[in-house]
Amino acid sequence: MNKNAFAAAGAIGFVSGTAAVAALGVGAKKGWAWLQDTARETIVEPVNGKPYENSYWYNEGDYNVHYQIDFPEAGVPVIGKLFMIHGFACNTRFWDEMVEILLKKGFICVRPDVPNCGFSTRETKDVKPIDREVLLIHLLEFLDNAGSVPAGKWILMGHSMGGGISMNLAKEYKDKFSCVMLYAPMSAVNAPNFVKTIVTLDPMCNLMDKIFGPCCSHDPVVKAVIMLMTVDVRYSALFETYKFADGLTVPKSGTAMCYMMARAKPTLYENMAKVDLPIKLFWGQMDLFNAKGVVKKFQNALNNPDVTVTKLAGHCLVQNCAPEVCAESIDFLKRNGIIA
Repeated sequence: MNKNAFAAAGAIGFVSGTAAVAALGVGAKKGWAWLQDTARETIVEPVNGKPYENSYWYNEGDYNVHYQIDFPEAGVPVIGKLFMIHGFACNTRFWDEMVEILLKKGFICVRPDVPNCGFSTRETKDVKPIDREVLLIHLLEFLDNAGSVPAGKWILMGHSMGGGISMNLAKEYKDKFSCVMLYAPMSAVNAPNFVKTIVTLDPMCNLMDKIFGPCCSHDPVVKAVIMLMTVDVRYSALFETYKFADGLTVPKSGTAMCYMMARAKPTLYENMAKVDLPIKLFWGQMDLFNAKGVVKKFQNALNNPDVTVTKLAGHCLVQNCAPEVCAESIDFLKRNGIIA
């Protein structure tokens, strides 16, 4: 190639590259503007001032903890009461499929929104912190003391991040529970102080606020997330976006995620070994969020867990695999004499 041809090719390449970069920049800017402009500003329509007909609130300090409570239909004998803790960035609606099945079996289902999630209080620098484990156990005690549920121990259930929270609760308040059932659990880590400082800086929180609401308001985005969590094309395609998105369009949800990461109580493996309650442990064979090493470490830290690996299931196996997960959960409760 002679000098003139080389120069011409270089000029064409430079112009083409510049045009491509400019086009990507314009596209990204317009895409971001579209996300912001079309984000839902209205969350779920309240029912008599509540998100759902069966919604209630537990108040303590600066916190309002939202929870749903469901009872079996009249004529169905109550055989147990469940305290169901969802995972990171999820909400009470995460348990819908399980609740529908378990109510018919005779279980009372209490499912709180973990602080910073769903319709519970969003933590900011102005909220005086209370450990989420303390708030949740106080909610449980409030229900017992108010006579809202029958006396007796609770069956503790936790998914993902909720599994780590459940192990913290079982370690500190084991007299409240008859057993623990964990679904693809993950343990919170104790981040270094400099990381906690960075994630709670105002610019970081403001950026997260701009990302969370808009992105989680759009059907394709939510369905893509559900697909990653369930590895189930049909379930994801039919998923009703609002079940996931409404709880993330609450103002300051991005800020709250930052503060939750900074304030969350870690789940220590050495403490998990001290929990001597019966433990049921579920893993999804196609879980994209729990690496094999993490699965092995978590499982080995537990005191003689009863383990089930659910085939063709992802991280959120309690959603699309609810019938088989419920069946095995109930069998576990029967084997351990927790229910008849």
